[in-house]
Amino acid sequence: MNKAAIISLGCNKNLVDSEVMAGYLKQGGFDLTDDPAQAEVIIVNTCGFIEDAKTEAVDTILAMAEHKKKKCRALLVSGCLSQRYPEAIAAMPEVDGVLGAYAYADVARIARDALEGKKPRETAGDPRYLDHVPDRVLSTKGYAYLKIAEGCCNRCSYCAIPSIRGKYVSRDMNSLLNEAAFLKAQGVKEIVLTAQDTTRYGSDDGKNRFAELLEKIALLGFDWVRFLYAYPSTLDEKAIRVIEKYDNICKYIDMPIQHTEDGMLARMNRHYDCACLERIYRRLQDSPFDWALRTTLMCGFPGETEADHKAMLRFLEEHPFDHVGVFAFSREEGTPAETMRPRCRRATALRRCDEVMLRQGEIAHARNKRREGKTYRTFVEGFDQEQNCWIGRTEFLAPEVDGKVFFTGDDIQQGTFVNVQIEEAFGVDFFGRKAE
Repeated sequence: MNKAAIISLGCNKNLVDSEVMAGYLKQGGFDLTDDPAQAEVIIVNTCGFIEDAKTEAVDTILAMAEHKKKKCRALLVSGCLSQRYPEAIAAMPEVDGVLGAYAYADVARIARDALEGKKPRETAGDPRYLDHVPDRVLSTKGYAYLKIAEGCCNRCSYCAIPSIRGKYVSRDMNSLLNEAAFLKAQGVKEIVLTAQDTTRYGSDDGKNRFAELLEKIALLGFDWVRFLYAYPSTLDEKAIRVIEKYDNICKYIDMPIQHTEDGMLARMNRHYDCACLERIYRRLQDSPFDWALRTTLMCGFPGETEADHKAMLRFLEEHPFDHVGVFAFSREEGTPAETMRPRCRRATALRRCDEVMLRQGEIAHARNKRREGKTYRTFVEGFDQEQNCWIGRTEFLAPEVDGKVFFTGDDIQQGTFVNVQIEEAFGVDFFGRKAE
């Protein structure tokens, strides 16, 4: 029986696709391995969102091609990059087969054809494919992602996602609830709802049903329910009230805002203004709950002035977030922003990114200090042999993107919850001990 290995790049939505492919490969008679050196078939599931992601994907393809000198007999490329540039990827001499963004149901057939030297390529597919898939093979422990929609209709002027993944398409709610029940039966403690625009769920069918879906997921009994990528103009009061209603929904909002100045938001085609951001922020600050807030910002978008940049820094100081990611504008072919003027020098964009992260470091440190001396329910992810302590997360820390809680204590087991008293906050991480 041939062994297959999947290398998953990019976002958590891509990770779900990789887990689905693993399910199809298993169903199709392949053994799965985490070690590409042991695989006859290697699949690189790519991201193609920005230039850095494309570079990482090509570098990974070339690195995996080195295994063809030994055991690997077929190297396949799937995901956004192969959907965006199928001819270019297929033309790489190292590549033996190509799957697009919605062709994952064909992965076993493509793999078999590649092993026979047929150079297969399939980029057609249905964006609702996730409603009809075999059981995923989870690659995460304790938590899992639930992708609730595909594509995007926002058409931000810098973003290539609509041209790669198509328009926004919500998944069938019953399918989502069935998949969530499957994940819970697999021992998943934390379910993380994700999509390109998560809080738009259902709007493509005429009615926003995100709050309804969130409540139904909460009632399934997960220890934690979290969602990522709330678009500011689609995060409504109904959803916030559902979060406040259920103890097991994390009081954590990830809301990528990209910028804070109206002129820049308009040029980015973001469909909201700074007043909208301020309203949401005030609503959460006035809530009786202690929220953790995450956002993403972009520096160096065409037309961004030094005054715009400084105003964004002031906004962060006046509306502090617990977690911030920042990236420099990437000119993507086929997007309106590709030809926008005036352009910002790359060095200037990177310098502004550094300034945002420097300022955010100070803000996050102050925000985290407020948690010292308090006790939080913490999910135990594992034990760090070097630090000689346990590692975990509170509800204020999302998997993969935020910091960790390092703590000591006895009678602790991985995959369980314990109460941890935070003794010190340092940078993005916390240090404490198991509460008695």
